[in-house]
Amino acid sequence: MHPLQVSIEQACNAERFNMTNLYQVALPLLSSDSRISQLIMPITAQLCSENYLRLASGAILRHVFLIELVKVPKIDSTKFRTRWFEQLNGDQRYCSFDECLEIAIDLISKLDQWLQTPEHRESLELFFRYPLLPYEAPIDYLAKPAISDKTTRIHRLGNVAWTYTQTILRTLKLRKFLTQGETSPDAKFFKLVLRDKITVKTYLTDRALTGNFKTNREKRWETHPHSVQFADRRTCMEIEYVLIEQLCTFDGFPATSRQALEREKVLFNTQIVFQCPITLIPMSFEKFEAELTTRTHGKSSFQVGHLNPLKLDDPASTTSGHTADNISWISDDGNRIQGSRSLDSIRKLLKQIADNYQKLKLH
Repeated sequence: MHPLQVSIEQACNAERFNMTNLYQVALPLLSSDSRISQLIMPITAQLCSENYLRLASGAILRHVFLIELVKVPKIDSTKFRTRWFEQLNGDQRYCSFDECLEIAIDLISKLDQWLQTPEHRESLELFFRYPLLPYEAPIDYLAKPAISDKTTRIHRLGNVAWTYTQTILRTLKLRKFLTQGETSPDAKFFKLVLRDKITVKTYLTDRALTGNFKTNREKRWETHPHSVQFADRRTCMEIEYVLIEQLCTFDGFPATSRQALEREKVLFNTQIVFQCPITLIPMSFEKFEAELTTRTHGKSSFQVGHLNPLKLDDPASTTSGHTADNISWISDDGNRIQGSRSLDSIRKLLKQIADNYQKLKLH
C-alpha cells in the first residue's frame, strides 16, 4: 500500500480528524513523487509565497482525496472519509486511491500554466485571504452525471479542475470589500452575515432525512450528484453573490457603501429596493442588522429560501434546484405563506384571494 494512502486512512480513522497533522505527514509523501517534485519550484515562483504553496497543497489534499460524508444511518453529522471508503462502494462519488493520486498530479501539473492568467492568480489569492470554508480553493467539477446516468463517477480524472468565472472573482472581491475595515460600512457585521447566514444556506446541504439521498450539512458538491441538494462550487459562489447583492439593496442600506461597491465594479444595478418575493414588502436593512446583532435563538424575520422549494424537485420548472435564479431572501411572513408551494402557485393563490376579497368588497 502507498505510504500516502496509509497516512490518509489513519487520519480518517482517528477519533478526531486533524487536517494539520495529516498535511504535515502527507505533503512530504506527495512531494516525493518525481512527477510532482519537479513541478513544485515553478509553482512556488508563481505564488511568490511558501504560505500560498502550503494552502494550495492543502486544498488539493482535501478536495481530491477526502470527502465529508454524512454518517449513516442516523444522518446526525458528517465525518471525513477517504474517497475509497466502503460507504462509497457503488456510489458515483467513489474514487480509488490510485486515481485520486492521478487527479492530484493533474491539478499540480496544470497550476503553473493556470496561474499565468492574472485573473486566475487574483482569484486564488483572494480565496486564500478571505475564505468562508476551510481549504477553500477554485477546484471544481467540470460536469455532473445526467440524471439518467447511474454509473459515471463525478470524482474522476479529467472532471476535477482549476476553475475560474467572472462571478467567482466578483464574489471574492465583494467578500474582501465587505469584511475589511477600510472599505466596509461595518466589517464586524458583514463577517457575521457571511458566517451565520450566507455560508450555511449557500454552501451546506439542508437537513433532509427522507428520500433517496439523505443530507445534513455536507458541502453541496460532496453530496450525491443526483440529489436535489447538489450544487457545484461555482454555482454556490453565484448564490453567495446574489444573496449579498440582494442584501445591499435592502431598504436603508447605506447609500455611500452601495455607491462604493458600484465604483469597484463588484455590484451593479443596485437602485431598485429589494422586496420579499412573496409579500412584495420591501426588506429593511435596519431591521435585519438589528436582528442579526441582537438575535433570539430559533427566531428570525429574515429567511433564505428557494423560490421553488427543493423538495418539489420539478424537472419541468425553469427555476429549480440550488441555483442563483432559485434563491432569495424571504420575510418570515412570506416564508409562512409560501410553505412548500412553488413561487408561481403561491402567487396565483394570492391573486385569487385578492380577487375574491375585491368581488366581495371586503377590506
